[in-house]
Amino acid sequence: MLESLLKLQIRNKHCAKILHITDTHLFADDNGALLGVKSNASFLSVISEIERSNKKFDLIVATGDFVQDGAKKSYARFAEQIQKFATPCVWLAGNHDNYSYMQEVFSNYQLAENKSILLGDNWLIVLLNSQVVGQAYGMLPESELQFLENTLTAHADKNALVFLHHHPISSGCDWLDEHILKNSYKLEEIIKHNPIIKGVGWGHIHQQQDHIWHNCHAFSTPSTCFQFKPNCYDFQLSNEDAPGWREIILNQDGVIESKVFRIADNQFLPDISQKGY
Repeated sequence: MLESLLKLQIRNKHCAKILHITDTHLFADDNGALLGVKSNASFLSVISEIERSNKKFDLIVATGDFVQDGAKKSYARFAEQIQKFATPCVWLAGNHDNYSYMQEVFSNYQLAENKSILLGDNWLIVLLNSQVVGQAYGMLPESELQFLENTLTAHADKNALVFLHHHPISSGCDWLDEHILKNSYKLEEIIKHNPIIKGVGWGHIHQQQDHIWHNCHAFSTPSTCFQFKPNCYDFQLSNEDAPGWREIILNQDGVIESKVFRIADNQFLPDISQKGY
């Protein structure tokens, strides 16, 4: 983990803008498909729609599960598309990722490995590694929890937004909650004792969710490929929710605004007969 602080200027002194992308599940082979969805094509469709909007961001945050096949070429596919925005991008690992491959490939594209970012004069962004190698669930080791506490203490005059891959609160899906952040109570204690934390964001569950959690805006962002059906006991895919992304506005006063966007023409419906992957 690169603990050095990345300092970034923002375009508008009144607010910072973040693009949140997650769970791309890319393949080296363009014809690679996961649960019936060609995830390379769905990712490109998301990128194209964001480009067409002509919106400008101060930071891109990518929260893991970049590739499905474990190939370095797949990580390069992600980086090549993100470079189009000419915007700093920070990243963290999901349960499907190879961390050493990410470090190697992303460094070639200047995707920053920093896990603490000062965004303008008012906002601190902290990225936490919840990956447990070989497991679908997440865990924050003591080193990550201490890193968070130390970073918050060092920048106590800022507002903070924390990102990780795994969901720290229930998704509403019994089967997904088997793969939750297992020691989320430790993160919860830090949030309760650090009111500068204004938000927590994650991926992993392939759904849009927005909650208030100890006065924080707690949210998940949809995958750029398939989505899981909400509020299910067993594994089920959604044939209604399109690939998407989240745009976040961080205001000077600590208020977070955010909105999820989805591709307009959803040609990427999964095979809902599938019962797992």
